[in-house]
Amino acid sequence: MNSIHRLGITIAGMVALVTIAGAVIIQGLTTGGVAQANAPEQPTSDPTAEDTASLAPVTVYINPVPTPQVITVIHTPKPARRPPRSTTKSVVVPGGDDGSGEGGD
Repeated sequence: MNSIHRLGITIAGMVALVTIAGAVIIQGLTTGGVAQANAPEQPTSDPTAEDTASLAPVTVYINPVPTPQVITVIHTPKPARRPPRSTTKSVVVPGGDDGSGEGGD
């Protein structure tokens, strides 16, 4: 393997390593993130009657969707016209150009 190939593989490996390390740091999987995830939860206070009074159910009325209008088609389209037929005829003329490209005398 050439030295330029070895250099390319080395650089690609380092880039992959830095990319994976950056993703791990961003996701918080380092020791600090694990310590925060394993920390005991703070106890929450029990809701009181005063807190739940504002959470009474609310009734919302929604108008039904109107029925769409019916569209009646009265005229039907004309049938499509067929294109005219074309025929090609090849006619051989006696004494015509033989294709040599010379000016004929």
